[in-house]
Amino acid sequence: MRKSRLVGASIAVAATAAIAAPVATTTTATATSVAGLSAATATKPATAPVTTPADAAATKAARKAAKAKARHVRAVATRKSVVKYAKKRLGRGQYVAGASSPWRFDCSGFTKIIYKKAAGINIPHYSGAQLRMKKGKRVSKKNLKRGDLLLWGSGGSQHASMYIGKGRMIGANNPNRDVVIESINSSYWAPRYAGARRLIIG
Repeated sequence: MRKSRLVGASIAVAATAAIAAPVATTTTATATSVAGLSAATATKPATAPVTTPADAAATKAARKAAKAKARHVRAVATRKSVVKYAKKRLGRGQYVAGASSPWRFDCSGFTKIIYKKAAGINIPHYSGAQLRMKKGKRVSKKNLKRGDLLLWGSGGSQHASMYIGKGRMIGANNPNRDVVIESINSSYWAPRYAGARRLIIG
């Protein structure tokens, strides 16, 4: 009886092994197939996006437009700053002929200090030199913007001031009047207009 039980157990073990063997083989084959697929996927080169000349041109134009917009925003803010700084100097008894310090200046010393302190722009002293300088660009009277430099008299030799909008300018005129706001189209100044220069571009 004991012998027959051993024989039966051996047969059962053999049958179990026979059943498990195909399963193991199938599992191994599946794993091998998945690994092969992963390897094939990993080694497959990525397809680069196709960029047409039109796409490149559009991207370049968009970047250029973004830079122009940023430059314009900075320029508007700077113009506002220089006008605000200049107005703080109204009527304070600061006019001194030939001077160009923050609190003692003549007309061109005033414009020199404004651009230096409020915009970080260095320009020469004396109105004639400010008209002739290469910095910035010349602009017509009808196209003036706030913050533009204005020069008056023959060759810009008489006076320097700054445009603040709405046909008005601010400047250090003389010891009696000091820093004042006036119309650029007054009967006195209109015939003496020599030119304008834009130092804040954008």
